[in-house]
Amino acid sequence: MAEVLESLRQEHGNIASLLLTLEAQIDEFEAGRRPDYEVMSAAIDYFETFPDLYHHPKEDLVFARLRARDPACAEAVGDLAREHESLRGRMKRFAGMLRDVLGEAELRRADFLDGARQFIDAQWRHLHMEEERFFPAVERILTPSDWAELKAEMSEAADPLFGGSSGDAFERLRQAILKWQAQDRLAAGAA
Repeated sequence: MAEVLESLRQEHGNIASLLLTLEAQIDEFEAGRRPDYEVMSAAIDYFETFPDLYHHPKEDLVFARLRARDPACAEAVGDLAREHESLRGRMKRFAGMLRDVLGEAELRRADFLDGARQFIDAQWRHLHMEEERFFPAVERILTPSDWAELKAEMSEAADPLFGGSSGDAFERLRQAILKWQAQDRLAAGAA
């Protein structure tokens, strides 16, 4: 259990770091300053690839196992597949708005900010739901043999941003995240 769930929790932590970085860029935009559009674009590129290709499929396998073991518990958690689909839709809308801004298309600032906040807020709600309902449920219900079988079924593709070698596409974003994390540590130390 520890390896599979710990991996999912680590990925949640990585996604949270990315959301904080994206929020900081949106705050810059809202304040009338120029955000780092390269960082924002890289964040969206990440959200367009990693969660749906690697993270959500792992969660879906764990959820299917939960549903097989305890359908009532799975129902209490909710419809994970529909949540993932909803997140994908919000991400695509926000990605389109960001492309419009970068292409200098006509788009009201308020509409862009609203789309960005909706995307970010939905991501946060989803992460919290999984941490508070889904993960505790699978910890209680799934057996050691379930976890061993799940581990064998899952691919261990490297995270393109947090997997150690981010490559050129995500390097600026990785540096921005590290900068925000360092500032957060400094602020926490001062408090």
